[in-house]
Amino acid sequence: MLGLLVIAVAPAIALFLFFYIRDRYRREPVGVMLVTFALGAASLLPAGITSLSLQKLTGWNSSTPNLLHAFLGAMIIVGLVEEGAKFIVVRFYSYHRPEFDEPYDGIMYSVMAALGFATLENVIYIVANGAGTGFMRALLAVPSHAFDGVLMGYFLGEAKFARSDRHGNWLSALGFGLAVVAHGLYDFIVFALDKRPLMVLSLLTMGVLFWVIFFKATRKLSEQSPYKHPQLASLHRGAGADDQTADQATDSEDPKRPN
Repeated sequence: MLGLLVIAVAPAIALFLFFYIRDRYRREPVGVMLVTFALGAASLLPAGITSLSLQKLTGWNSSTPNLLHAFLGAMIIVGLVEEGAKFIVVRFYSYHRPEFDEPYDGIMYSVMAALGFATLENVIYIVANGAGTGFMRALLAVPSHAFDGVLMGYFLGEAKFARSDRHGNWLSALGFGLAVVAHGLYDFIVFALDKRPLMVLSLLTMGVLFWVIFFKATRKLSEQSPYKHPQLASLHRGAGADDQTADQATDSEDPKRPN
């Protein structure tokens, strides 16, 4: 049992270290990340209940031979429900934390919620089906959850610092929508091509795509950090304070100048 638990948890630890190290300029406090991880894991319960309820209500199951039904179920009953649970965790907890102070934090916290969800799901699958399932999920399913987190988090990071609330809400919705589509597409491939060689080829191709986007998205948002040049930021703040002091002095010397 201990060995199975190690297999279940190891992929999340490896992916966490990757994203944590990529946060080059201001790393997040471990406590807040652990809470986000725990909330992501806890969100598996309402997501599972909702998904099972929809399956009973619609009569859908993942082994349906109808490709359209398989696609719609993967997108709505699986992708929309699971990504919705993770989105709620990030958008209503992590997003409003004072520690969320640079664009990269969108990726970091979204990935933490995704890894929490995936880790608990991993434990359940591996305990039920054994180590073989664990190795397959370590290579594909867990990185897939992280990939969905990167898509969602990239746009949440942009949304946090958008020029207006309207633009920020649009970016948040875009990130959520892309995560749902990516999650649904992955599951559709698994449902529709179960145990076929084409499934392995498709998922391996997606796995390569995951890592390409992991590197590109994390590098881009990391470079947008306001903490990249702390000396320049400090000089800018100092210049701003000097300008404000000078304006106040001018106002006091010229009583005719409007305030």
